[in-house]
Amino acid sequence: MPWPMVHFAVSEELTSGKASPSLLLGSIAPDAIHARGEITKEEKGTTHLVHNGKLPAAELILEKCKEYLGKCSEPEWKDFVLGYFSHIYTDLRWTETVYFDFEKKFKAEQNEIRKMYNREVSQVEFILIRSTQRSEEMLSKIINADGFTIHPYVTELEVNQYRDIKVEWLQDQRNEPQITPVYFQMDEIEHFIKVTASEWKRLFEEAYGNALFTGTPYWE
Repeated sequence: MPWPMVHFAVSEELTSGKASPSLLLGSIAPDAIHARGEITKEEKGTTHLVHNGKLPAAELILEKCKEYLGKCSEPEWKDFVLGYFSHIYTDLRWTETVYFDFEKKFKAEQNEIRKMYNREVSQVEFILIRSTQRSEEMLSKIINADGFTIHPYVTELEVNQYRDIKVEWLQDQRNEPQITPVYFQMDEIEHFIKVTASEWKRLFEEAYGNALFTGTPYWE
């Protein structure tokens, strides 16, 4: 699955560079289950609506998004929810495209695949930080954002803990592998970000007849 900077970049693309703190934080919230420590694949799958080992179809992601948007009228809640479910859609499309291509190109044992993946995607995180306009401002927004509980998936405490862990990791340059990615080329990643954001906006608008982030709040 893509790491935080890709999710943040999708949120920024959705809003033409004006993502709210709640949207940004929501965009990594499904992974907040990692704040619990050692977890099973099944436990992580639960926060991503995984069924029978597969991520959900776009229709189910949209259905769940609409369900949770209706649970509270607070704008911060609605942005957080939109971020949460855009994360799952982004994971779905990443699995179907970028990661699928990676596994076709890199033939190895599963543990070697994971090591290579982590190494290259770690580098992508730092490249994106340097290439993203106002990246410091964006990280500041995330640090100051407050999480929400998305019952029964993740709690507010877990989201806030995970936020702190990820921001600290991104701010520590010692975590950068200092390599040139071979399997995750930046032009492909940037294309993925733009296409995924465009797809999610279109699907949302087609499903609910509401435009996202066009001046009028999408939940009205």
